[in-house]
Amino acid sequence: MEFGISSACFYPQLTEETVRQLAARGIRSAEVFINTFSELEPGYLRALRREADESGMRIRSIHPFGCAFDPFMLFTHYDRRLQDALDWHRRYFEAANLLGAEVFVFHGDRWREPPARSVCSDEEYFQRFALLRDLGKEYGVTVAQENVSRCRSKDVDFLERMGACLGGDMALVFDNKQALRSGVDWRQFLERLGHYVAHVHISGSGPEGDCLPLRQEDPELEGILSALHRQGFDGAVMVELYGEHMDSAAPIYDSYRCLLEAGRPYQT
Repeated sequence: MEFGISSACFYPQLTEETVRQLAARGIRSAEVFINTFSELEPGYLRALRREADESGMRIRSIHPFGCAFDPFMLFTHYDRRLQDALDWHRRYFEAANLLGAEVFVFHGDRWREPPARSVCSDEEYFQRFALLRDLGKEYGVTVAQENVSRCRSKDVDFLERMGACLGGDMALVFDNKQALRSGVDWRQFLERLGHYVAHVHISGSGPEGDCLPLRQEDPELEGILSALHRQGFDGAVMVELYGEHMDSAAPIYDSYRCLLEAGRPYQT
């Protein structure tokens, strides 16, 4: 496994400032959250890559700002819009190539409480994910579905059906806070779906809530890493906190150190 920090932790700090800060602190792996259109410009991305390369930091994944548009662009019955959305994702995959990132984090369609129904059936959803998955493969990028509490992907049964429908050709991002918000126990998630997990977002939880800084000797953290190891996971685990709720960056770096310590037996 590799361990790192998502640039989302520092939002709304500019992405290039975050990459520079992570590089200066000797962080070895990072996820870059692309926050707007101009951050897809090749010159901008090459500058980010240089900053990372000069410090020996590897950008493992990108997270798109366009996830907010997924339900409208990818999951309706207006075919031209779907084709435009696929063409737009080529820009993300080109960005991933410029940054050296192998994983593209995908949210997908939003969850609708019964009896409301999504426009696309489950089977149509799976087919459209496959279109995006195959497009990513053209660029050497793994499109990984994240379990997000406001999205259809929050449902473990849904994800199991998706994997079966796609013949096992599916990758997931596991986020423990999103599982908690979805009412899903992380043990159940990893037992049923751990073999699909290609990337991880990690944070702490407790009586105060979720998305908290990690703690030393946290049994949940140690349990998650051990369960991933048993499933053969060899991807990246990223600290993902929400920085606007913190007074300083100290909890982010403290969480990273906790993650490194807990992950020492599994570190590459």
